[in-house]
Amino acid sequence: MLALVYLAHCAAVVIGGAAIVWLISLAMRDTSIIDIYWGFGFTLVGATCLFVANNAAPLTDFQWLMGLMPILWGLRLTLYLAKRNLGHGEDGRYIAMRKRSGLPEMTWRIRAFFTVYLGQGILILLVSAPVWIAIAYGKQVGIGVLAIIGAAMWLAGVLFEAIGDAQLARFLKENADYDGPYETKPVLDTGLWAWTRHPNYFGNALLWWGIFIAACSAPFGWVGVFGPVIMTILLTRVSGRDLLERKLSKRPAYKAYVERTSGFIPRPPKRG
Repeated sequence: MLALVYLAHCAAVVIGGAAIVWLISLAMRDTSIIDIYWGFGFTLVGATCLFVANNAAPLTDFQWLMGLMPILWGLRLTLYLAKRNLGHGEDGRYIAMRKRSGLPEMTWRIRAFFTVYLGQGILILLVSAPVWIAIAYGKQVGIGVLAIIGAAMWLAGVLFEAIGDAQLARFLKENADYDGPYETKPVLDTGLWAWTRHPNYFGNALLWWGIFIAACSAPFGWVGVFGPVIMTILLTRVSGRDLLERKLSKRPAYKAYVERTSGFIPRPPKRG
Protein backbone atom coordinates (compact mmCIF):
# COMPACT_ATOMS: atom_id res chain seq x y z
CA MET A 1 0.00 0.00 0.00
CA LEU A 2 1.51 3.30 -1.13
CA ALA A 3 0.35 5.20 1.93
CA LEU A 4 2.45 2.92 4.15
CA VAL A 5 5.57 4.04 2.31
CA TYR A 6 4.76 7.63 3.20
CA LEU A 7 3.94 6.63 6.77
CA ALA A 8 7.29 4.85 7.11
CA HIS A 9 9.21 7.91 5.93
CA CYS A 10 7.23 10.16 8.25
CA ALA A 11 7.75 7.80 11.18
CA ALA A 12 11.52 7.81 10.68
CA VAL A 13 11.65 11.61 10.59
CA VAL A 14 9.16 12.31 13.39
CA ILE A 15 10.53 9.69 15.81
CA GLY A 16 14.08 10.70 14.94
CA GLY A 17 13.20 14.32 15.66
CA ALA A 18 11.60 13.35 18.97
CA ALA A 19 14.77 11.49 19.94
CA ILE A 20 16.88 14.58 19.24
CA VAL A 21 14.55 16.76 21.30
CA TRP A 22 14.71 14.18 24.11
CA LEU A 23 18.51 14.41 24.14
CA ILE A 24 18.21 18.19 24.37
CA SER A 25 15.74 17.77 27.24
CA LEU A 26 18.31 15.73 29.17
CA ALA A 27 20.79 18.58 28.95
CA MET A 28 18.12 21.13 29.89
CA ARG A 29 16.50 18.90 32.53
CA ASP A 30 13.19 19.91 31.02
CA THR A 31 10.89 17.20 29.70
CA SER A 32 8.22 19.76 28.83
CA ILE A 33 10.06 20.95 25.69
CA ILE A 34 8.20 18.09 23.98
CA ASP A 35 5.20 20.43 24.01
CA ILE A 36 7.05 22.74 21.61
CA TYR A 37 7.91 19.78 19.35
CA TRP A 38 4.23 18.77 19.08
CA GLY A 39 3.38 21.33 16.41
CA PHE A 40 6.74 20.97 14.67
CA GLY A 41 6.14 17.24 14.31
CA PHE A 42 3.22 17.98 11.99
CA THR A 43 5.41 20.36 10.02
CA LEU A 44 7.86 17.50 9.56
CA VAL A 45 5.07 15.22 8.34
CA GLY A 46 3.93 17.71 5.71
CA ALA A 47 7.48 18.43 4.53
CA THR A 48 8.45 14.75 4.43
CA CYS A 49 5.37 13.81 2.39
CA LEU A 50 6.02 16.58 -0.13
CA PHE A 51 9.66 15.50 -0.43
CA VAL A 52 8.74 11.85 -1.04
CA ALA A 53 5.98 12.74 -3.52
CA ASN A 54 8.22 15.13 -5.44
CA ASN A 55 10.77 12.34 -5.98
CA ALA A 56 8.12 10.32 -7.81
CA ALA A 57 6.69 13.07 -10.02
CA PRO A 58 6.15 16.86 -9.97
CA LEU A 59 3.84 17.88 -7.15
CA THR A 60 0.23 18.72 -7.98
CA ASP A 61 -1.60 21.73 -6.55
CA PHE A 62 -3.62 19.34 -4.39
CA GLN A 63 -0.49 17.76 -2.92
CA TRP A 64 0.97 21.19 -2.23
CA LEU A 65 -2.24 22.16 -0.42
CA MET A 66 -2.27 19.00 1.70
CA GLY A 67 1.38 19.46 2.63
CA LEU A 68 1.33 23.18 3.33
CA MET A 69 -1.66 23.11 5.68
CA PRO A 70 0.11 21.09 8.43
CA ILE A 71 3.43 22.82 7.71
CA LEU A 72 2.09 26.35 8.21
CA TRP A 73 -0.10 25.47 11.20
CA GLY A 74 2.71 23.51 12.85
CA LEU A 75 5.19 26.36 12.45
CA ARG A 76 2.77 28.87 13.97
CA LEU A 77 2.08 26.66 16.96
CA THR A 78 5.76 25.87 17.46
CA LEU A 79 6.80 29.52 17.45
CA TYR A 80 3.94 30.47 19.79
CA LEU A 81 4.75 27.75 22.33
CA ALA A 82 8.48 28.39 22.14
CA LYS A 83 7.95 32.08 22.91
CA ARG A 84 5.54 31.24 25.72
CA ASN A 85 7.37 28.34 27.37
CA LEU A 86 11.13 28.70 26.93
CA GLY A 87 12.93 30.25 29.85
CA HIS A 88 10.27 29.39 32.41
CA GLY A 89 11.63 26.03 33.55
CA GLU A 90 10.01 22.62 33.41
CA ASP A 91 6.21 22.59 33.30
CA GLY A 92 4.58 21.59 36.56
CA ARG A 93 2.68 18.73 34.91
CA TYR A 94 5.92 16.92 34.13
CA ILE A 95 7.41 17.66 37.54
CA ALA A 96 4.30 16.11 39.11
CA MET A 97 4.58 13.07 36.81
CA ARG A 98 8.20 12.57 37.85
CA LYS A 99 7.40 12.84 41.54
CA ARG A 100 4.46 10.42 41.26
CA SER A 101 6.68 7.85 39.58
CA GLY A 102 8.96 7.63 42.61
CA LEU A 103 11.93 7.03 40.28
CA PRO A 104 15.33 8.72 40.41
CA GLU A 105 15.34 11.75 38.12
CA MET A 106 17.53 10.30 35.35
CA THR A 107 15.69 6.99 35.38
CA TRP A 108 12.39 8.80 34.95
CA ARG A 109 13.76 10.94 32.12
CA ILE A 110 14.91 7.81 30.29
CA ARG A 111 11.49 6.26 30.76
CA ALA A 112 9.93 9.51 29.55
CA PHE A 113 11.45 8.89 26.12
CA PHE A 114 9.16 5.89 25.67
CA THR A 115 6.09 7.15 27.51
CA VAL A 116 6.13 10.85 26.57
CA TYR A 117 8.34 11.42 23.53
CA LEU A 118 7.69 8.21 21.63
CA GLY A 119 4.02 8.41 22.63
CA GLN A 120 3.63 11.91 21.21
CA GLY A 121 5.49 10.90 18.07
CA ILE A 122 3.00 8.08 17.49
CA LEU A 123 0.08 10.44 18.11
CA ILE A 124 1.49 12.89 15.53
CA LEU A 125 1.62 10.10 12.96
CA LEU A 126 -1.94 8.97 13.71
CA VAL A 127 -3.48 12.46 13.73
CA SER A 128 -1.74 13.37 10.48
CA ALA A 129 -3.12 10.32 8.65
CA PRO A 130 -5.26 12.48 6.29
CA VAL A 131 -2.07 14.23 5.17
CA TRP A 132 0.09 11.22 4.28
CA ILE A 133 -2.84 9.32 2.77
CA ALA A 134 -3.99 12.23 0.60
CA ILE A 135 -0.50 13.11 -0.64
CA ALA A 136 0.26 9.44 -1.37
CA TYR A 137 -2.81 9.10 -3.60
CA GLY A 138 -3.14 12.68 -4.77
CA LYS A 139 -1.18 12.54 -8.02
CA GLN A 140 -4.31 12.62 -10.19
CA VAL A 141 -6.40 14.82 -7.90
CA GLY A 142 -7.23 18.44 -8.56
CA ILE A 143 -8.43 21.11 -6.17
CA GLY A 144 -12.19 20.61 -6.19
CA VAL A 145 -15.12 21.44 -3.94
CA LEU A 146 -14.03 19.26 -1.02
CA ALA A 147 -10.51 20.65 -1.07
CA ILE A 148 -11.82 24.23 -1.11
CA ILE A 149 -14.25 23.55 1.75
CA GLY A 150 -11.53 21.80 3.74
CA ALA A 151 -9.02 24.58 3.15
CA ALA A 152 -11.60 27.18 4.25
CA MET A 153 -12.24 25.20 7.46
CA TRP A 154 -8.49 24.92 8.02
CA LEU A 155 -8.02 28.67 7.61
CA ALA A 156 -10.93 29.43 9.95
CA GLY A 157 -9.48 27.03 12.53
CA VAL A 158 -5.99 28.52 12.31
CA LEU A 159 -7.36 32.04 12.72
CA PHE A 160 -9.60 31.00 15.61
CA GLU A 161 -6.69 29.33 17.38
CA ALA A 162 -4.22 32.14 16.70
CA ILE A 163 -6.61 34.92 17.74
CA GLY A 164 -7.59 33.00 20.86
CA ASP A 165 -3.91 32.50 21.76
CA ALA A 166 -3.19 36.20 21.19
CA GLN A 167 -6.10 37.29 23.36
CA LEU A 168 -4.99 34.92 26.12
CA ALA A 169 -1.39 36.15 25.94
CA ARG A 170 -2.53 39.78 26.19
CA PHE A 171 -4.82 38.96 29.14
CA LEU A 172 -2.03 37.17 31.01
CA LYS A 173 0.33 40.08 30.41
CA GLU A 174 -2.22 42.58 31.67
CA ASN A 175 -2.76 40.52 34.83
CA ALA A 176 0.85 39.48 35.38
CA ASP A 177 1.10 41.56 38.57
CA TYR A 178 -1.88 39.90 40.27
CA ASP A 179 -0.74 38.51 43.62
CA GLY A 180 -4.04 37.74 45.34
CA PRO A 181 -5.60 34.35 46.15
CA TYR A 182 -5.86 31.84 43.32
CA GLU A 183 -9.62 31.57 43.82
CA THR A 184 -10.15 35.24 42.93
CA LYS A 185 -7.84 35.50 39.93
CA PRO A 186 -9.40 37.33 36.96
CA VAL A 187 -11.06 35.20 34.29
CA LEU A 188 -10.74 35.90 30.57
CA ASP A 189 -14.31 36.15 29.27
CA THR A 190 -14.07 38.64 26.40
CA GLY A 191 -13.38 38.32 22.67
CA LEU A 192 -13.51 34.76 21.39
CA TRP A 193 -13.37 33.61 25.01
CA ALA A 194 -16.91 34.95 25.49
CA TRP A 195 -18.14 32.50 22.85
CA THR A 196 -16.24 29.42 23.95
CA ARG A 197 -14.09 28.64 26.98
CA HIS A 198 -11.45 27.13 24.70
CA PRO A 199 -11.21 28.95 21.36
CA ASN A 200 -7.67 27.68 20.79
CA TYR A 201 -8.75 24.05 21.24
CA PHE A 202 -11.84 24.50 19.07
CA GLY A 203 -9.73 26.11 16.33
CA ASN A 204 -7.29 23.21 16.52
CA ALA A 205 -10.06 20.65 16.10
CA LEU A 206 -11.71 22.63 13.30
CA LEU A 207 -8.55 22.90 11.23
CA TRP A 208 -7.90 19.14 11.46
CA TRP A 209 -11.45 18.36 10.37
CA GLY A 210 -10.81 20.75 7.49
CA ILE A 211 -7.65 18.86 6.54
CA PHE A 212 -9.65 15.63 6.62
CA ILE A 213 -12.44 17.06 4.43
CA ALA A 214 -9.83 18.17 1.89
CA ALA A 215 -8.16 14.74 2.05
CA CYS A 216 -11.43 13.10 1.06
CA SER A 217 -10.80 14.44 -2.46
CA ALA A 218 -8.17 11.71 -2.86
CA PRO A 219 -8.78 7.98 -3.17
CA PHE A 220 -8.87 6.38 0.30
CA GLY A 221 -8.75 9.85 1.88
CA TRP A 222 -11.75 8.97 4.03
CA VAL A 223 -9.69 6.27 5.77
CA GLY A 224 -7.86 8.98 7.69
CA VAL A 225 -10.98 9.96 9.64
CA PHE A 226 -9.40 8.57 12.81
CA GLY A 227 -6.89 11.47 12.68
CA PRO A 228 -9.27 14.34 13.50
CA VAL A 229 -11.26 12.04 15.80
CA ILE A 230 -8.14 11.38 17.89
CA MET A 231 -7.23 15.08 17.92
CA THR A 232 -10.73 16.06 19.04
CA ILE A 233 -10.67 13.48 21.85
CA LEU A 234 -7.25 14.72 22.98
CA LEU A 235 -8.47 18.31 23.03
CA THR A 236 -11.72 17.63 24.87
CA ARG A 237 -11.11 14.58 27.06
CA VAL A 238 -7.42 13.89 27.62
CA SER A 239 -4.82 16.68 27.72
CA GLY A 240 -6.96 19.65 26.73
CA ARG A 241 -10.22 21.05 28.06
CA ASP A 242 -11.10 18.58 30.82
CA LEU A 243 -7.60 18.52 32.31
CA LEU A 244 -7.42 22.31 32.44
CA GLU A 245 -10.90 22.81 33.85
CA ARG A 246 -10.37 20.44 36.76
CA LYS A 247 -8.05 23.09 38.17
CA LEU A 248 -9.90 26.18 37.03
CA SER A 249 -13.22 24.97 38.45
CA LYS A 250 -11.93 25.78 41.94
CA ARG A 251 -12.42 29.49 41.18
CA PRO A 252 -15.96 30.89 41.79
CA ALA A 253 -15.61 33.36 38.91
CA TYR A 254 -14.74 30.51 36.57
CA LYS A 255 -17.79 28.53 37.70
CA ALA A 256 -19.96 31.48 36.70
CA TYR A 257 -18.07 31.68 33.42
CA VAL A 258 -18.82 27.99 32.78
CA GLU A 259 -22.54 28.57 33.30
CA ARG A 260 -22.80 31.24 30.61
CA THR A 261 -20.15 30.10 28.09
CA SER A 262 -19.96 27.12 25.74
CA GLY A 263 -17.38 24.50 26.66
CA PHE A 264 -16.16 23.96 23.12
CA ILE A 265 -18.27 24.82 20.05
CA PRO A 266 -18.71 28.63 19.90
CA ARG A 267 -22.13 30.14 20.59
CA PRO A 268 -23.33 33.51 21.93
CA PRO A 269 -22.90 33.73 25.72
CA LYS A 270 -25.94 33.27 27.89
CA ARG A 271 -27.22 36.39 29.53
CA GLY A 272 -27.22 36.21 33.30
